[in-house]
Amino acid sequence: MLAPRELHRPATSPEETRQRILQATRELFAKKGRRGTTTREIAERAGVNEATLFRHFGNKEALSLACAQHFCGTVELQGLIATLSGNLEVDLLTIAQALIGRLESVRDLILMSLAEEDEDGTHVGDQAWRAPAAIHSIVTEYLTQWTKRGELKGDPRVLARYFMGSIFAHVIGRKKMPLDLQLTQEQYLTFLVDAFLHGVRSKFEQ
Repeated sequence: MLAPRELHRPATSPEETRQRILQATRELFAKKGRRGTTTREIAERAGVNEATLFRHFGNKEALSLACAQHFCGTVELQGLIATLSGNLEVDLLTIAQALIGRLESVRDLILMSLAEEDEDGTHVGDQAWRAPAAIHSIVTEYLTQWTKRGELKGDPRVLARYFMGSIFAHVIGRKKMPLDLQLTQEQYLTFLVDAFLHGVRSKFEQ
């Protein structure tokens, strides 16, 4: 059984309490899964009582969604998109670097959620999957502007799924299919962006 945190000091603010609960949720979900984790365990690990947890998040389902949203980096990616250079190849590499960094940081959570996938293909706590869906929407919106200009071809939603899926597959499968080549992460992502653009670009450079 996982031991609760030794630190039980009072939170200095409601936001600190919320952050402690989210961090405790993230740690327990990664180790025990959503199914195997109780709100009581989360509260103990965060150094609060269950009543405080429910006051902040309402129920376990809402807490799961809040945890996914907090750690998936939606806000950060939205801010990054607003600062891009306007060079498609450079911008896609920047987005890829942001996505792979975020996926690496929550890889343990992803693996646990995949392990909890039901036989019929549904997931425990499907609401939590709204967070990756939000990331997909952001990337779709970015790619839409390039399809409207005629620089890219295809449905932006499919393009975003393909682009993100390539990064997802690398993060999740890297230990099962390790690269023997001496490539840095940036070199690999540069190759990924190049392969993506050569497949979906409407106008190829001569």
